[in-house]
Amino acid sequence: MTKLNTKALVAVLAALAAGAAGVAGAAEVRVSLAGKSTEQVHADIVKAASAVCWKDVRGEPLAAYVYPECIRRSVNHAVAQLGDAKLVAYNQANPAGRSVAP
Repeated sequence: MTKLNTKALVAVLAALAAGAAGVAGAAEVRVSLAGKSTEQVHADIVKAASAVCWKDVRGEPLAAYVYPECIRRSVNHAVAQLGDAKLVAYNQANPAGRSVAP
């Protein structure tokens, strides 16, 4: 993850906020990417997406079904916005939202 820049970080923040369950007032979580490995960046993005999605879906009758998909969409969107080939490949091999607990 050597070519990440400020624009990429902003894209991640926007993706997490916009991707969370499609809710207009979605929370924003800042993710620091500097000096981290691909695995660490992915884990941090998943953690941030989990926090944002849980805040948006908790209390919903179908939260248990909507929550994993929200995480998956948010992480996929953030990873796509970054456009880092290693991160994209890692995300495809390790999809988010499978066994994430709030």
